[in-house]
Amino acid sequence: MRTLGVSVEPSAGSPKVHVVTVESSQTGTIVLDTFTLKTTETEPGAQAVNLARLLHGRLPGLSFESAAIKTAGASPVARRNRATFQRAHAEGALLYVLHEVPDVCVEARDALGLATLAGKKKADLETEAAGLTGSRYREAAYAALALLP
Repeated sequence: MRTLGVSVEPSAGSPKVHVVTVESSQTGTIVLDTFTLKTTETEPGAQAVNLARLLHGRLPGLSFESAAIKTAGASPVARRNRATFQRAHAEGALLYVLHEVPDVCVEARDALGLATLAGKKKADLETEAAGLTGSRYREAAYAALALLP
């Protein structure tokens, strides 16, 4: 089974989207593809649209049965900073694009929700993700691993 994992990294000025495709086989889990999407837009809405278009353009070259977006968890204190808005806008736009792919199961949850979905402890899933990819793609790998059987 192949799964696509997506995470949005708030960055100075504009968010980056990290994408990982993993496959589960009898020999174990392997990483098939990794890439990062970046935008030059400055307004959160325009950034989200641009990132969604970039992902949409890459999807035809990918093969996967399910996709997961690792969303930001709820902040314990209400915040109105720019990075939070950028990330939320981007996650929503990417979720929309993934829902347009036919015959693909799509999930969008925070770290704890993904761990619960996988039936694993959060720490175990984090360790497994860190072992698959470098630090840049760890969050996207986390999302992808949550949907593997």
